[in-house]
Amino acid sequence: MSPTLAAGDHILVTTYRGDEPARGDVVVFNAPNGSGLAVKRVIGVPGDLIQSRSGKVVIGGHTFAEPYIRSRAQSGQIAPQLVPAGHLFVMGDNREDSFDSRHWGPLPAARVVGRARMILWSSAIKDASLANAAHATSVTDAVGRARSARRGRVFKWIE
Repeated sequence: MSPTLAAGDHILVTTYRGDEPARGDVVVFNAPNGSGLAVKRVIGVPGDLIQSRSGKVVIGGHTFAEPYIRSRAQSGQIAPQLVPAGHLFVMGDNREDSFDSRHWGPLPAARVVGRARMILWSSAIKDASLANAAHATSVTDAVGRARSARRGRVFKWIE
């Protein structure tokens, strides 16, 4: 779900009460392959005709605006399909490295646990975080920059 979420982010999840997941929501659900919980973004809701053209998501003949992805032409091939009742079409924001509805089909809405609302804190600084600390002059400087970047994620709303 990068760049929206990063490894080590601890998130607040709320259940849906009286409403249903909407296009654009980031949802937590029981993964179809039984591997535990997963987090993806709702792209299509029941009744949507979804497909891709030139790597962009098209819903009902209109290109779907996705300001949260890094590169526009990354959605891969989505064959035209109608999202069935009681299902959602979900995709990760990191499209080139996401196992999602493009692979296993529409997600039964009953698998949704809730909506990801906020990053409460972020931890687990790893070597990957150090690689993102551009312009570091030393390892100590790199660790400091990585920690600072993690602090910037605290209490961040998920959009």
